[in-house]
Amino acid sequence: MLWQLMILGMAMGLNNALAAVALGTIGLRRGLQVQIALLFGLFEAVMPIVGLLVGHAATGLLGGQARWLGIGVLGVMGLYLLFKTTAETSKPIPNNLGWKSLTLAIVLSLDNLTVGIGLGMLQVRLMEAAVVFGVVSVGMSLTGLELGRFMGKTLSLSADRLSGVVLLLVAAVMVALPS
Repeated sequence: MLWQLMILGMAMGLNNALAAVALGTIGLRRGLQVQIALLFGLFEAVMPIVGLLVGHAATGLLGGQARWLGIGVLGVMGLYLLFKTTAETSKPIPNNLGWKSLTLAIVLSLDNLTVGIGLGMLQVRLMEAAVVFGVVSVGMSLTGLELGRFMGKTLSLSADRLSGVVLLLVAAVMVALPS
């Protein structure tokens, strides 16, 4: 069952890795990259547990809309980064992203609420699943952040615009993937 959880964790963490590429393009300090990856991993681990605990109430309230809400937020963030003014893009790289990182982690893990409900119905040991999902997400997020760092240094597009393009691509991939 462990390898199935790892594959499921990779599928669920893919959006984190792609969003991490966008964040990596702005040249964050490595310490901040680790913090962001850990935050992403924490929410990837916690959301299925929350989904199981909330159960059918969450499905009735959010249902398939959680996925679309997350996609919409990523798309709006991508458009903002792509089209913001040059004066805004000349700001120095932040040392922490605060609430923006937290918001992104929550949005990227919203679809995991329903995964938790499904896992509960399959009698999967949820704590084992949460640990696997968290560890896989941290690894994928760190990889994405480093890939984004490399892309930010090698491409001539501004980091914010590159991040915007990547976030729009993440949203497009999420729309195309079956839920």
